[in-house]
Amino acid sequence: AVFARNGITRVEAKGQPLDPNKHQAMIEIPSDAKPGTIVEEMQAGYMLKDRLLRPALVGVAKAS
Repeated sequence: AVFARNGITRVEAKGQPLDPNKHQAMIEIPSDAKPGTIVEEMQAGYMLKDRLLRPALVGVAKAS
């Protein structure tokens, strides 16, 4: 509730394509998903209105 009052929102990650402006890829994971799709979120990222506070640390689907 405190975050919402101050305009802080969580960065959507899982199932989204990798956006280097909001996500930081940590590992590549073998997956049936399209390469470059986020399949695991290790740490949540946050935005302050339209400014990035912390990128989401994610695992990305690897091309087979």
